[in-house]
Amino acid sequence: MNILGIDTSTDNCSVGLVCDGAVINCKSRLGRSMASEQLVSLIDETIVEFIPFSEIDAIAVSIGPGSYTGLRIGLSTAKGLALPGQLPVLPVPTMAVLESVARQRLDLDFMLYIKSHRDLIYHVLSVNGKPLDIKQHPLDYASLSEVLTKYENVSTFVGPSAIEFPQDKKVYRIYPEGDQVALLAHRYYRELLSLTGADLEPKYYSNYEAQKWTLPKTSG
Repeated sequence: MNILGIDTSTDNCSVGLVCDGAVINCKSRLGRSMASEQLVSLIDETIVEFIPFSEIDAIAVSIGPGSYTGLRIGLSTAKGLALPGQLPVLPVPTMAVLESVARQRLDLDFMLYIKSHRDLIYHVLSVNGKPLDIKQHPLDYASLSEVLTKYENVSTFVGPSAIEFPQDKKVYRIYPEGDQVALLAHRYYRELLSLTGADLEPKYYSNYEAQKWTLPKTSG
């Protein structure tokens, strides 16, 4: 099975190709607006030397949490590419992708985090040897100060966002990658296939929503 993996949840626009459970290629470009400007060309660069797009069996996409704009670009691109051949679009939790990348370097317990807005972060504790549940999307949402208080014994934090941590914390700046999106989709194909569908939407998790401004009512 050939799976194309897309991650646009952060400033790191990343695409990976996995064939029969093995990583064939992965390309990433770091910077703001990379997803909107270069995702399609990056997909082409990732697969062109290895297989034609007609041989792709499924498209996996990082589904959130993460950048509002980035997630929508990634998912809409995946849906657009999948439509002609009726390919499944497999939603992979971004935290699971981030954990998978981090586990290539770290073999200890650590806190995964992605900044939301203000001082709020999405976070979940990654326990060594116990991968995150791919279907349950387990994570919490709180201020950094609340997280540091609640998990005062956790010394290592892993995430793609630039946040100032206390000096006694070890912080690894790590980004999700497209090859890990595809690998997780291959490993949990049946579980993720049950979550796909035309109504698939990014998972933002927070209650922070833009509100439409209306003209205030005036008396008299």
